[in-house]
Amino acid sequence: MAAEYHTGLSLWDYIVVLLYGVGVVAVGVFYSRSQRNLNEYFLGGRKLNPILVGISTMATLVSTISYLTTPGEIIKNGFGIIWAMVSIVPAYFVIGYVIIPRIMENRVVSGYQLLEERFGLGVRQAAASLFALIRIAWVGLVVYTCSVALTAMTGWPLEYLLIGVGLVTTLYTVLGGIRAVIITDVVQAIILFLGAVCVVAFAVWKAGSLFGWLPSLHNPEVKAGLNWPKVPWLSFSMAIRISVFGMILHQFMWWILTASSDQLAIQRYLSTRDARNARNSFLVNGIANAVVSVCLVLTGVALLGFFLNPSRPIPPLTDLLPPQAAAGLSELSARAASLPELQWKARVLAEGGDRVFPWFIAHVLPSGLSGLLLAALFSAAMSSVSSGINSITTVIMIDFPRVFARFSADQAKVKAARWLGVVVGFVTTGVSFLLQYIRGNFMDVAQKINLFFVAPLGALFFMAFFMKRANRYGGWAAILSGFVVGLGMAYYGELYNWLTGREIRATFTYTLAASFAASIVVGYAASLLFSRSGSPTKEQIRSAPPYR
Repeated sequence: MAAEYHTGLSLWDYIVVLLYGVGVVAVGVFYSRSQRNLNEYFLGGRKLNPILVGISTMATLVSTISYLTTPGEIIKNGFGIIWAMVSIVPAYFVIGYVIIPRIMENRVVSGYQLLEERFGLGVRQAAASLFALIRIAWVGLVVYTCSVALTAMTGWPLEYLLIGVGLVTTLYTVLGGIRAVIITDVVQAIILFLGAVCVVAFAVWKAGSLFGWLPSLHNPEVKAGLNWPKVPWLSFSMAIRISVFGMILHQFMWWILTASSDQLAIQRYLSTRDARNARNSFLVNGIANAVVSVCLVLTGVALLGFFLNPSRPIPPLTDLLPPQAAAGLSELSARAASLPELQWKARVLAEGGDRVFPWFIAHVLPSGLSGLLLAALFSAAMSSVSSGINSITTVIMIDFPRVFARFSADQAKVKAARWLGVVVGFVTTGVSFLLQYIRGNFMDVAQKINLFFVAPLGALFFMAFFMKRANRYGGWAAILSGFVVGLGMAYYGELYNWLTGREIRATFTYTLAASFAASIVVGYAASLLFSRSGSPTKEQIRSAPPYR
């Protein structure tokens, strides 16, 4: 190993991480004393600062998935994903002035309470269940991606890390409620930002010049080794993974659907005083998200520039490629002698893109700074896991009130919410064990596990807000049709391989749009077809419990 590389993390790095873990648990313990009712536990009394709420939302959505996938995606596939940032501008106006006012005019705790008057209790609870499935899968993926990175850095068994990340986060979440989640999210957002900036600053320092850290992407050998796919302006082919239009459309749809139907986002709005504050929180979220995204893109560029320096060796093949990629490892090793050095190095970095960043943290950054980046990975995971557990617990308690009807006193309800959070934490940690069997890099896996749920949920809210003739039959039809179309789009590559025997890296950028369109068209048609019998009865229309 080169002299400037070291064998792994030092004692100081582990001390930094230990202090961080103790600190977030202490926050949960501190806020546990003020949790007297569900309104305080789930919404912070509806008076939280919009700036803190916005930063918290950003930290939640920029999970370990984003923290690792963005540099890894840049290394493996190039700059196509940066077009997603364009979508935040139109999304802000739609979300801030159309969606948020609709949500904030109702004093609900769970967003799915808004669906009952139009669709009935069954659809409301089905939507809440879909959300729980989305977030359980998503939180499981967050725990998994964080643990994979930590395994590469520490050498600790993956199973132990999966359990450890899940349990620590569950502990401070169930103790402190939404206030603990938001305060720790803000601290975690700062660590996320500093971690990415430190990587770029370190690369600049090692290069010895302001621009020497940039990779020579125009070098023919580097271009041949990276072999980045071309990014056309417009393509509707499922075989073209990313196009400019497709990426902007995907991210725009994701913003709209998440903001309108995801309890994680809705709960943040409801924790502020009014629609204006909620809108401001989303603006802060969008700006902070763009800043961190730019930093993570630059991190990927810095990693390429660092390792493509002719004087530095690349990480070992066995560290960059997962154990199950033995065939690819043998193929790459056999081709090493026949390729120019820079082309070989670029090829290996592209193949192991997701693992370059963790390896860099463990073996390149100096002691202490590695600990900061390790804490940043924990931060990215914990902010997402804590918010997921809190929001899942919210919808289960609020949207299935009969299950918890025997808990009448406020303190009894808070205690029940905490125990439910523990159960949710154990379930999501268990799901993380299963995700190692899904094919693709981290970004591909992230798109496969929940996109087919997101669009049907968003369609339900769109129909409830803007389609006066929508009814419960249309609601059920929207859920089913959107799910089927989304599932087929998300796993198109696997289906193509099964039917033809040929591999294809299918696009994920049209999954949300196609699934949403199917839900709206089929849902509205079913509403018209069963217009007389589909409206909920008076018994089905019930107001939300007054958790105030």
